[in-house]
This record gives sequence, structure tokens and C-alpha cells, in this order.
Amino acid sequence: MRIINKLLGTALFDFGGVIVFYALLATLGLRAAIIGTLIFVPIDALRRWKLRIGFPRLYILTTALVLVFGTIDVFSKHVFMLRYEGAVNRLILAVFFALGARGRSIIEELVLQQQPDLSFPFMRRYFSLITASWSVYYLLSAALFLWIGLHTSLVKGVGIRQAIGIGGAVLMALFSFSGPFALTVFQALRLMPRDLKWPKPVDAA
Repeated sequence: MRIINKLLGTALFDFGGVIVFYALLATLGLRAAIIGTLIFVPIDALRRWKLRIGFPRLYILTTALVLVFGTIDVFSKHVFMLRYEGAVNRLILAVFFALGARGRSIIEELVLQQQPDLSFPFMRRYFSLITASWSVYYLLSAALFLWIGLHTSLVKGVGIRQAIGIGGAVLMALFSFSGPFALTVFQALRLMPRDLKWPKPVDAA
């Protein structure tokens, strides 16, 4: 239950703009989605500033992407960007996570938002591998979303993409927060020291 609460908290805090956009797109249409997101983002930014939550790189990127693609379609005669937005978005995120796996990784940044005192041996390498796993996930889903964009209507495609995206994100997030299980997987792949034990004081990352 604690893991689920963490996942929901991360989704609401760091993907709020994306959630608002697609919720409005599915119910009220593209223009309502753009307007609603443009209203939501400044309010959310003010809330983040007052609460000193900060603006993670992933939050900025995902919000900017849906606004850019959506705005292009608003001023186009034909809606075409959002048809392929999922694939392009995922490809950009794959590159973003691949680059973000170096140094203090994106996932480490998000986790330390919730647990600023977290520390354990090889923590930086562990979170770099978790971040790289997300990059592989986004690369594979980009190929799938491209196929969906080519073979389905916009509305149907958005629905399918959201269902797959939510399911995949939940599975990836569960893996990211699994701690000992993720460590065992990386050890089996010879990416982490085999004799390393998950520290008892630290819960799932």
C-alpha cells in the first residue's frame, strides 16, 4: 500500500499537466485540453513554488511536450501531431532518460524528492540502472505507439495509448520501487555486484 501511495503521489505531482491535458482531450476536445492545461500549469507552478517542491526535469519536459504538440494541432487545418505525439514523446523521453542516467539520475532526483535522507551503497549506480530501464521501456513503447498512430483513429489511438501507457508506467514504477527485486535482476544481468545486499533500514526505493 505504501508503494502504491508513492506511485500515485509521484504521478499526481510530476505528471499533473499531462493528466489534465489527456483527461480534457478525451472528454471536451483538443482546444479545451490546451486551455485547461494552460490554466493548470501556472496554478501548479505557484503551488510548487510556495511548497518548495521544485520543478523536476521530467515534470518540465512532459508538460512542455503535450503543450507544444497540442498547440501545433490547434492552429493546423488537420490534427496530425497528436496522432504521432505518443511515439515522438516516447522517443524523446527514451533519449531524455538515457542521458539522465548519468550522474544524479532522473529517478534518483524524483525519489530524493520524497525521501531526501535516503542513502545506501552503490545508490547512484542503482538509480542509473533504473533510469536506463525506463529509457528502454520508452524506446519500445515509442515503436508500439507509432504503429497505433498509423493504424487507428486519433480518439481511439489516444485511448489505447493511455491504457497501455498507464499499465506500462505502473509496472515500471513497481519495478523501480521494488528495491531488492530490482537489485536481484541487475545482479543476474551482472550490472551490480553479486555480493551486495539490499540494506535492511532502507525500504523499497
